[in-house]
Amino acid sequence: MMPAIDQFRRVEPATLAAFDRLPRWDPSSIATLRASYAAVSARPVPPDPRVQRSDAVIPGCDGRPDVAVRWYRPVDAGAGEALPCLVWLHGGAYVMGNLAENDDRLDRMVIELGCTVVSVDWRLAPEHPYPDGLDDAETVWRRVAKDPAAFGVDAERMVVGGASAGGGLAAALCLRLRDAGVPQPRLQLLVYPMLDDRELTASIRASEDPGHWGLWHLSANRLCWQAYLGGLAGGEVPPTAAPARAEDLSDLAPGFVGIGDVDAFLDESVDYAVRLSRAGVPVELHVYPGVIHGGFVARPSTQRTTQFLSDVYEALATAFE
Repeated sequence: MMPAIDQFRRVEPATLAAFDRLPRWDPSSIATLRASYAAVSARPVPPDPRVQRSDAVIPGCDGRPDVAVRWYRPVDAGAGEALPCLVWLHGGAYVMGNLAENDDRLDRMVIELGCTVVSVDWRLAPEHPYPDGLDDAETVWRRVAKDPAAFGVDAERMVVGGASAGGGLAAALCLRLRDAGVPQPRLQLLVYPMLDDRELTASIRASEDPGHWGLWHLSANRLCWQAYLGGLAGGEVPPTAAPARAEDLSDLAPGFVGIGDVDAFLDESVDYAVRLSRAGVPVELHVYPGVIHGGFVARPSTQRTTQFLSDVYEALATAFE
């Protein structure tokens, strides 16, 4: 079968000019992948003067460990003001990533939308395979939703979102909350989510030879899924580990799915959006020509990534109304 996309030749021209700043992925091991990622990860930046950042610890629940988080809140918000809230889950293929890399992006969300954001420092595989990262996300969600006044949050305007593996965790959290009979978020914001470990789609198979060292590779994807799934890899994988495996997508939060068409996760993301819609879940699907995996997180530098960010803001603003 021919690849679904000729990845390198489809990349937006303005992004091609920045390819030297992409990771030189070395999928030999988790350690080499992390080194590739760290070499180009965003460095910590001071907070925008309009944003108050604060690090905190959310107490664990149900015997789980405490979870480190970073809060972002408008400086001019009143002390007792209950703001809409985005619970954010960073990306990193389930094995990489940290709080600091999203500081700039989340500062801007707070400024543009007048919301508060809590970013979750969820535990990484392989040291902490499934379900540890998802447990961390659930702990933060439940604690904030249970006592929103303590966090300056409006419980009726809470959204969960994430990018890449964080998008996968956001989708999985919605599945887990539904199955536990817990109210859903106002929106599940899925930014090029990592949803499927099975390597079934044309777009993931095309990443076996992506045409450039900076584009995500199938071998790296396989390694990360094996690390995250641990002993479940190759066996019975639950939908809350790989949400694309879920047979029932009914009664979930409305969805926003955004992805570039030069992304190994294109097909699984589109399929998930279509299946949400068929299950009766309102969903927006946005596919951006020429946008690569990771194209949302940096400050937008191209026409399409600028549109991506604008669409995310609009979806959040609607959910926060």
